[in-house]
Amino acid sequence: MVQPTSRLPLIKNFDSFSLEKLRECLEYLRLIYNPPVRGSRRRRARSSLIVPRTAGINGFAPEDLETLRNDAYERAYSMRWLSALISYCGADFGDITTADIEPGQDDSSSRTKEALLQNAVSLLATCAGTASAGVIVRQFSFKPSPQNSTGYGSGAEAITIQLTDVPLDNQDYGSVGAQTWGGACIMAEMIVEQPSDFIIMNLPAEPRLATRYIELGAGTGLVSLAVAKLIERQNKSLPATPSKIDIVATDYYPSVLANLEKNIQSNFPRSSAGHNIDAEGAIRIVTEFLDWSTFSESESQHEAVFDTPFDVVFGADIIYEAQHATWIKACLKKLLRKPNPLASPAPTVDPTFHLIIPLRATHTAESITIEEIFLPYNPEVQVHGSWTQEELELVIKRKETIICDAESGSGNQGEEVEYAYYKIGWGVSVS
Repeated sequence: MVQPTSRLPLIKNFDSFSLEKLRECLEYLRLIYNPPVRGSRRRRARSSLIVPRTAGINGFAPEDLETLRNDAYERAYSMRWLSALISYCGADFGDITTADIEPGQDDSSSRTKEALLQNAVSLLATCAGTASAGVIVRQFSFKPSPQNSTGYGSGAEAITIQLTDVPLDNQDYGSVGAQTWGGACIMAEMIVEQPSDFIIMNLPAEPRLATRYIELGAGTGLVSLAVAKLIERQNKSLPATPSKIDIVATDYYPSVLANLEKNIQSNFPRSSAGHNIDAEGAIRIVTEFLDWSTFSESESQHEAVFDTPFDVVFGADIIYEAQHATWIKACLKKLLRKPNPLASPAPTVDPTFHLIIPLRATHTAESITIEEIFLPYNPEVQVHGSWTQEELELVIKRKETIICDAESGSGNQGEEVEYAYYKIGWGVSVS
């Protein structure tokens, strides 16, 4: 891959290049310093829930991108080039006013230059954030689906999240949560597109109660932050008392938790030590240490935040060891709220664990443990009014397949990454 010092046009020659050429240079730099997450672009799905999405980036070898990203000289040059481009676009654009454009005159050039200016400013901030080797600052934008009925679908602004990925802790495979993975991108996108499928719309405004969400293996926090930003937007549109929300983002490794905390602060700078992210104090997001392997056994050592069960549990890309499914099921028995089948009227909220895993050839044995540990749901059994809480078990209520473009940098546009999406909840199994 050609270095920025060789690829980018000389600053003194900006006038000799078209705006389209300068835009291509920005995209080239974005590929290096704000690369897409592999396997996060949905192509098609074998379910009506998933909206297909097309691929769009010609890849480069990942090792080449990493080399350039960690090259301090190339990064410094790229930042100087971006600063010059900002001055070039800003100075020229600043001289143009609406009065300067005659009736019928095409102002597309000024709009293009304004877009270049905004993109260059954003990318310069991203490059500045990658000053440490292995650090990547990513910006995500998720657009609500026009088909959803949340009241902010068609025409609504995108949910924007900025995250920092940090290097693995001493190359420890277990600390992979320090980086953003494709499954988290897909889940966050699905949540924003169809919030009602994740119990994130028309939430009760009962001041005494809070809808509770927890993310297992939160990593950089993308899913938890998507939930928080979506509910924050919904609360602002409510004429009455806003919904009370608790969001708990958990992980195991100290370095991952420290980065997770920073990502929450960067997206909600006004949040206090208690992490109430809105002025009304209705939405609270916290980070917590959680060891799946011991959680079900060491009840006396739990933080108080785990004492009250959760309505929704999220997990993205969290099954990569054979014992993980077993540990997670044990955690869910304590964490996922169990509905009362004998309650009258019947509960309107079905507590659910949403799980997305990549179907990697190298982790086939780990992937199949999910359907070994969690049995399939028997939809023909009428649970409400017929069973007790003690008789309910954790079952797979729904499974979907999601196909994404890999964007691995191999240049093979047909390469795919396949994911399985599970909805797991309380019910009666087929056995």
